Amino acid sequence: MNLRTYPRRKYAIDQFTQPHVTELAGEKFKFVMDNGHDYYLDFTDGDSVEWHWDEDGPKHASYFCLKGDDTTYMVCFELDEFLGKHDREEHFFIIDRAQRLVTFCRCKVGENPKFPWLVSSHYIFGAIEVPGMPLPLKRHVFTTDMIGTRVEWHWNTGMATQHSYFTSSFYRITVPGATYGRADRSDGLMQANPSTDEVAQFIKIKDNLYLFSLVEENMERKLADLDPPFHSNDMKFLQNYDRMFHVGRTFGNVKAIGGGPDAGIRPCHIRFGAFGTPVELDEVFLNAKNPFAP
Repeated sequence: MNLRTYPRRKYAIDQFTQPHVTELAGEKFKFVMDNGHDYYLDFTDGDSVEWHWDEDGPKHASYFCLKGDDTTYMVCFELDEFLGKHDREEHFFIIDRAQRLVTFCRCKVGENPKFPWLVSSHYIFGAIEVPGMPLPLKRHVFTTDMIGTRVEWHWNTGMATQHSYFTSSFYRITVPGATYGRADRSDGLMQANPSTDEVAQFIKIKDNLYLFSLVEENMERKLADLDPPFHSNDMKFLQNYDRMFHVGRTFGNVKAIGGGPDAGIRPCHIRFGAFGTPVELDEVFLNAKNPFAP
């Protein structure tokens, strides 16, 4: 194969994605969650998992898994009973074996009757039960540690985006070389949005390892009636600032390109990865008013 002429997709976000991690195969977990319920995961093999709450009967799903460091796993799967439907549901986990902690997120499409493609995210924290050991009292927590962080993330050999984590509830995005405003969103449809600021959440897993989660909520509310190519997506990034990389996944919807039997909106549920470097950003960009906040 001639790698110099290999047809890379110019805007792909998955070129640096890790391979699916199968080393949890054969492992069983009991998560004692802070909502008062226990959640059970049984990784029956490298691709399949059985799961259930409390004493319910086990259900089956196909999962994928990535690693943020040597002992921290990002695991997610769609519930089988929702596959092929509009009101999809995903269960997402950060499994922290070193601290015996877990972060769970239930992601759902279809809960908002006015914006049916909007993805909702509901977090629950908990601990991993290990026989003979007391449950840890500490937890992963929402954090303000990342406020002021600015990173350029390289998604492939030709594309990068620049993030500013400027509040505990929002992030801002641009691209290298863009002038302030919406020049980084050159598509005419995106120009209708007053800003690239989007709803975000930041969770501290451990020192220099964070879960950054964004939902394209403002975009969906503003552009939903304009037939956009993307609808609301929930993107979760497990970010390692010791090694300056992140792994993650997107859960949402995308409009199929072209006509034919696959035309229309279809699920988007893919893995991604990127390498990062600190970056200086224009003060005008950093200090612009957030139009979505008081």
